[in-house]
Amino acid sequence: MHVFLTGEKQIGKTRALNRAVELINLPCYGFRTRFLTRERGSSSLYMLPAEDLTLTDEAHMVGLLSEGRMHPLRERFDTLGVDLLREARRHPEGLILMDECGHLEKEALLFQREILACLDGDIPVLGVLRKGQAWHDFIRSHPRVCVLTVDEENRGGMAEQVVSLLRKGF
Repeated sequence: MHVFLTGEKQIGKTRALNRAVELINLPCYGFRTRFLTRERGSSSLYMLPAEDLTLTDEAHMVGLLSEGRMHPLRERFDTLGVDLLREARRHPEGLILMDECGHLEKEALLFQREILACLDGDIPVLGVLRKGQAWHDFIRSHPRVCVLTVDEENRGGMAEQVVSLLRKGF
């Protein structure tokens, strides 16, 4: 069983994912994304290894904010993103994190194929899906995926629900 969280922006999807990771107590692999603003005011999106969130160098940059809009570095999803997910699949004792799958990856077909390889595998996946992305259809419709919508009413108990679903799949 794989679990993905979705919902409105800033509703607590990543917070629920982080709490579930604490509760399930498994080593985590895969990726997490972080939006960072540098000294000169430039903002970028980074894809970091789930097990090391300190690697905010240019090699981990997957998006640049310019003129109020985030522009993808598609080739990084198809190289760095693929590498992070392949490495995650080498650790059957762990949990694969995908936080978050958004709109920048819609043309990163190698990356999407690697996500599918993870979903077809036996290692549990926990991820976040940005709401309203058509390219997520293959994730949402995968027979081993459960998508939960986080809202103000259920976010407090979402981590426990996620852990329960993931443990059923062990």
